[in-house]
Amino acid sequence: MSSENIIPDNMLAWPLFGAGMENLGKNNQPCTVKVPEIGDDELLVKIDSIGLCFSDVKLIRAGKDHPRVISPDLASQPVIPGHEAVMTVVKTGKNVSDKFKPGQRFIIQADIYVKGKGFAYGYAIDGGMSEYSRIDQRVLNGDEGCYLLPLADSIPAGIAALIEPWTCVIASYMIENRKTPQKEGSILIVCEDGDNTVYVPGKLLKNAKPRRISALNLNQQTIDLLRKEIPSARIDILKSIPEKGSFDDIFICEISREDAERIAKLANRNGVISFIGKYPDESWSFDVGGIHYNGWFYQGTKSNNLSDAYSRNVRSKLKKGGTCWLVGGAGAMGQMHTQLAVESTEGPSRILMTDMDDVRIKHVCELLGDKIKERKIEFHTLNPKSFPSPAAFEAEVAKFAEKSGGFDDIVMLVPVIPVVNSSAPFLKKAGLMNIFAGIPAGKEGLLNIRKIANENARYIGSSGSLTAHLRHTLKLVEDNKLNPGTALAAIGGMQDLKKGLEAVADAKFPGKTVIFPHCEFPLTPIEKLSELSPDLPATLSKDGSYTTETEKEIFKRFGKK
Repeated sequence: MSSENIIPDNMLAWPLFGAGMENLGKNNQPCTVKVPEIGDDELLVKIDSIGLCFSDVKLIRAGKDHPRVISPDLASQPVIPGHEAVMTVVKTGKNVSDKFKPGQRFIIQADIYVKGKGFAYGYAIDGGMSEYSRIDQRVLNGDEGCYLLPLADSIPAGIAALIEPWTCVIASYMIENRKTPQKEGSILIVCEDGDNTVYVPGKLLKNAKPRRISALNLNQQTIDLLRKEIPSARIDILKSIPEKGSFDDIFICEISREDAERIAKLANRNGVISFIGKYPDESWSFDVGGIHYNGWFYQGTKSNNLSDAYSRNVRSKLKKGGTCWLVGGAGAMGQMHTQLAVESTEGPSRILMTDMDDVRIKHVCELLGDKIKERKIEFHTLNPKSFPSPAAFEAEVAKFAEKSGGFDDIVMLVPVIPVVNSSAPFLKKAGLMNIFAGIPAGKEGLLNIRKIANENARYIGSSGSLTAHLRHTLKLVEDNKLNPGTALAAIGGMQDLKKGLEAVADAKFPGKTVIFPHCEFPLTPIEKLSELSPDLPATLSKDGSYTTETEKEIFKRFGKK
């Protein structure tokens, strides 16, 4: 066995022992722990690099209250965070040695599900903020098969660590909103007491053959029609709004705001909520976090035909040639969204990017300046802090928007409800807001009900990505159609991992931070690599990007011997 495959008894890791950054590791240092033992059906991998994400910060702040954590007591059963991991197999169990060999490199799809239950890597399963990691059957044989994707030797670990966050960005424009009621699903239909309107199920609802329809205040003619058109469904006549719900599709038929807001929260994951009839020009309270984390989709129609609410503005891509506003578009993840919008030939022709940091704004403009000119994009930037008041900032936003009657797309990259509230009114008819930022489920915001119900404005969001999305992004990188390295802003060694997370929390760098667990050197911006070694700048590409040669030099100088 070569020396590079010698596995030590102990390793460094950053376990999370409770909520708060002070509970990551011990005394602001990584812990020395045993290298995991593996079973016959498992792998031991060396973590080559780990990308740091604001999602890691949210996990650390929440501790066991984070929805993806399964440990009942982190103090006694800590979890090791880190989901943007690049790894190399160093040892295989006898039952998996036919499929996996030492030396193979992988990236991991962190959103792991087994029989529908989530076991996210770095949340429920010990993740990549460690020198080594055990990969068990949940990862190797989950609901989507194997959650490890082979990585070519030509892609350095520092760049590969950026593929997962890039995938989350790309996947947010690949959301497939449901165009029909759920097959054999559970339906809730509610109208006001005394409403004489006859609500027609329509073709789509008939074809879905729901197994259960719960009805509140529907007149007898509507109930009779439902029984006739959908004979397979059990119809439950309700006397009041349910306290709890598990409905795949909800139809809210011109009822009061207070009741509608309650009913809209009774949907299952990926539920569709349809507002039927005419609605006032008012802002109602919606679970905005549920759009992002639960996949809730709000739609509507003026018609009394329930099926008419579907297939109306179900796009998820930015509108070609449209007007787009990227709110927080110069942050670590926002920069990726801005790059996609600028570089796509199918992208918008007018872009407003706003951010609270002039340094980050300047960085993005320099990075994308040539492409903006090449595509002849009308590109404008604003910093809200530069205006004397929020109203003055919004007036300037309005000036940009009025040329096209509003924004076709608003990409929300700031997880702040008041920002959602103030941005939403700028959506035009059939406009789309992509709530990418992870606003917690249960957090409510104010959205205009008429725009949703009668003007086809839509709000979408996604949490994480599927393995197919990660495979798609990896292929783009392999085919040189995407350079994820444009997002790399800083690198560091294992001892400085917590400093890296604090930098992420404070938005210190205009891009992503990557840590190399088997190296020791200070957290360093890419543009200051010469401070680490005078030889490093010469290894960068002509445009200053991190390369395989850069990584070889880093491992040579700072890797554990």
